[in-house]
Amino acid sequence: SNSLSFLITTIIVIILGSLLWERRAGLIAGLIYLSSPFPFFGANAVSTDTLLTLWELLAVLCYFKAYRTEELKRRTAWTTFMWFIFGLGFLTKGPPSLLPILPLIIWNYTRKKNRVALFRGFGVPLFLFTGFSWFILVSIKNPHLVMYFLKTEVVERVSSAAVHNREWYSPFTIYFPVLIGGQGAWLYFSIRSFWRCIRSGPRKVMSFIKNNEEALFIILWIIIPLFVFSLSKSRLELYVLPLYGPIALLIARWVATYENIRWKQLVMVGVISVIILTGLKFGIAQFPNRNNMQQVYMMSRGIDSRNAEYYVFEEDKLFGMQFYLNGTMQRVTITGRESWADTSIDDLLSSLINEKTAAEYLILSSVKKASLIERVLSDSDIEVQKTGNKHWVWFRVTQKE
Repeated sequence: SNSLSFLITTIIVIILGSLLWERRAGLIAGLIYLSSPFPFFGANAVSTDTLLTLWELLAVLCYFKAYRTEELKRRTAWTTFMWFIFGLGFLTKGPPSLLPILPLIIWNYTRKKNRVALFRGFGVPLFLFTGFSWFILVSIKNPHLVMYFLKTEVVERVSSAAVHNREWYSPFTIYFPVLIGGQGAWLYFSIRSFWRCIRSGPRKVMSFIKNNEEALFIILWIIIPLFVFSLSKSRLELYVLPLYGPIALLIARWVATYENIRWKQLVMVGVISVIILTGLKFGIAQFPNRNNMQQVYMMSRGIDSRNAEYYVFEEDKLFGMQFYLNGTMQRVTITGRESWADTSIDDLLSSLINEKTAAEYLILSSVKKASLIERVLSDSDIEVQKTGNKHWVWFRVTQKE
């Protein structure tokens, strides 16, 4: 689950920070990651981004394990394991999982000493086997999905306008608020360090990077993927969740090096932040929320006779509800002609009326579109029962007795 992935990721952040610098920096980085709003609430979203974050951070940890190892066999083993983890990341979310490889290659091959042979051994073949195994199996069973993967999930996400938040200014309104505001109380240290960098001038910044060569990699790890995400025409907040790991590490290194703050004070900030975030999470769960599919799902259980078929009206995604229904929800539209639609509303109601055995459909609609489906249902010889909140409406549709 995402919660487990979030906790494991926090541990990886601690280990990685300790490996890069010192134990204090690692512990501070883990504390920052654990108590920041962005990764905390990101772990509560029905999304693969929290798991992807785990794989990316673990892959980078494997690289630095190889970088810090002198023995050739152990170095090759860590590099091979790194490629295997990147394969799991690719299996989780495809090409975006490979973005940390770009800063890794740049940083690795600009080192004068101790370079890691990233492409030696069977690491890359292992990545290909792990990462593409599911895509190959699915494509063999469903050949038409090959074009979907290549066209929709790769090309169109970078170049198409038929995606999320395609406006030129979207990186500033989508990514920066969550990367900056998502730091919560730790934003104070970010602003403080940024202001000190400005006051001290470029020489102090270059000195910091020179004395902390790993900090250069962390900066590249943030900037390069963020630049790629900004070029992409499809932009959602959780796309940049994997970047919060290196952000937490960078803040932690600055705090551990330049801030004279006791460990007890840092823990106090983290504990208070976690308490506040937990309270907010509990409070949000108690009020109607358009994106809270668990809440919407529980409403359906109050009118479901446990033999119903589930449908959603005029919605092409709603993956959160698919999660709670184990992928059994089908999509119904007015015409049924959309490429993603399973059936039309007229065909669905006809199948219900003509059923010889008792049948029941639960149809989910947004409040904005409820009037459309109500019109169709009012003209049919069926029984309709409604329940919902200010965002969503469930229609329980059955045969008249």
